[in-house]
Amino acid sequence: MQKIILVITTLLLTTLANISIYAQNTEKKETEKTTTADAWRQALPEGAPASDTPPIVVMDESKDNVEVEEKAAQIEKRILDLERRLMEAIKQRDSVALKHLLADDFMPAGSNITAAQSDKTRFIEWSLKNLELKSYVVEKATVRVYQTTAVVTVHYKQQAVIAGSPSEGNFIATDVWVKRGKRWQAVSHHVSQLSKPQ
Repeated sequence: MQKIILVITTLLLTTLANISIYAQNTEKKETEKTTTADAWRQALPEGAPASDTPPIVVMDESKDNVEVEEKAAQIEKRILDLERRLMEAIKQRDSVALKHLLADDFMPAGSNITAAQSDKTRFIEWSLKNLELKSYVVEKATVRVYQTTAVVTVHYKQQAVIAGSPSEGNFIATDVWVKRGKRWQAVSHHVSQLSKPQ
C-alpha cells in the first residue's frame, strides 16, 4: 500500500512540475510577443504616428532572392526600358550589355538576318563588327504581356551603316522577352524594313 501511495505521489509531483514549466513557457512567449511588437514602435522616428501593426517593408527585387510577382503595367514599363537599353547597347556596341540582355537561346530573324547572325554569340559578334547604328527614333511601341512572356512590337526610324552600306528608313521589330527567375531576357528578335509610302 505504501508503494502505491509513493507512486501516486511521484506522479502527482511530476505532473505539477510539468504544468508549472508549461505555464512559465507560455508566460515567457507572451512577454516576447509584447517585446517584439513594442520594438518596432520604439524604432519609429520621433513624431511618427503610432500604429498597432508593423510597417510594410517593400523589398528591392535586386537585393533579395524572393520572387516578385509583377503586374502587367509594371512588366510593360520594365520591358519598354529593356527595349531602350537593347537599342542603346547596339548603338554603343556594348557587348557586355548585349550578353546580359539576350538569352543564351536568343534567335534573330528577318530580311537582313543571315546565317552569320543566327544565334546570340554570332549576332553580338556581327553587330559589333558590321552594324553602326547612328541614330534611331521610336515612333510607336506596343507590349503584350503573358505572365512570364512579353511580346513587343516597335516601329522606328533609323540611320545606320550595315556592313559598309547605308540602311535608313522605317523599320518594324518584334522582340519576345521571357522571364526566367528574376531576369527578363530577349529570346527572339525579328526586324523588317517597311516600304516607303507611295
